[in-house]
Amino acid sequence: MTSTIFMVLALSFSGPAVAGAAPDSGKIALPNEDQTQSISKPVLDKFASAKPWTAERMKKAILADEPEASAAVPLSLAEAQDNVSKDKEKKATKATEPVAPLNNPDQPGLLAATAVPSTAGKLFYYNPYDGRDYVCSGSVINSNHKNLVITAAHCVHGGPGSGFFKEFAFAPAYFNGPNSYYGVWHYEMARTFNSWINSSDWSHDQAFVSFQPRNGQELVNVTGGNGLVTGNSRTQSNTRIWGWPAGAPYTGEVPYYCDGTSEAFAFSSTDSALYCDMTGGASGGPWLKDIINYNLGYVYAVTSRRMPVGRPLLLATPNSSDVLSMFNLMY
Repeated sequence: MTSTIFMVLALSFSGPAVAGAAPDSGKIALPNEDQTQSISKPVLDKFASAKPWTAERMKKAILADEPEASAAVPLSLAEAQDNVSKDKEKKATKATEPVAPLNNPDQPGLLAATAVPSTAGKLFYYNPYDGRDYVCSGSVINSNHKNLVITAAHCVHGGPGSGFFKEFAFAPAYFNGPNSYYGVWHYEMARTFNSWINSSDWSHDQAFVSFQPRNGQELVNVTGGNGLVTGNSRTQSNTRIWGWPAGAPYTGEVPYYCDGTSEAFAFSSTDSALYCDMTGGASGGPWLKDIINYNLGYVYAVTSRRMPVGRPLLLATPNSSDVLSMFNLMY
């Protein structure tokens, strides 16, 4: 299992991270067969009258407790062999294809000299239970509605005994503040799995957030969008993970990425692992395969948590058919 860490800063690069969770209420129950719940922006919740997501507010957003994996019980040899067999039998499905920005397809990055992906960014949210702002990472996914971001479930809902977070905002290509021509986007709806909501099922640590148009334009048309793939095995060569790590020694002000080959994690039946020392704040960042350029590829997983013991690992469960079903419910 190999990886390379980079920091994005002008013409140079640097590495990744993970964020935590917090709560909220206002669940909207859907039919049981949907396997998900969602929260929509209240009709009367005008962002003009709410506390705005200014650059100062974003800089003050904090990390929730960083999710860490337990390595107490490794898989048996039989379990590991069974998982390898199941991985080989998996059939990948492309739910959607990557697309460049509609308005500026030849220059998808923030600046020609700054390889900061416009299709990834920082996801901010408000925790109504403690009255504090938090931060994760996310990435834009191409869809018919051109408005989706994929992130981790623990970045939208606090799990058992908690609820949905609120006031989601997305800052694509965040770089020392959100003041780029991509702007700040406000949410329309957030959705995640009942299995996360009811039991913190890490294999379903995925969520989608849809965003309102900004200046009359949809998100994907402005930033471009990655493709979404499901059903991939846990071993993927040429994987790239983007994130905005904010836990020391990182500041959360610039993006980082890790490159390498992801492999099956020895302590879980669903997780993929990649050596990477990103800290809190990188949760929800995309795991990309079949990369087209620094801005576009196919998202096959999102950062879920990390293994801090020994050489740092980031963990993620590759998108399942359940993620595809949730994707098809978004609008």
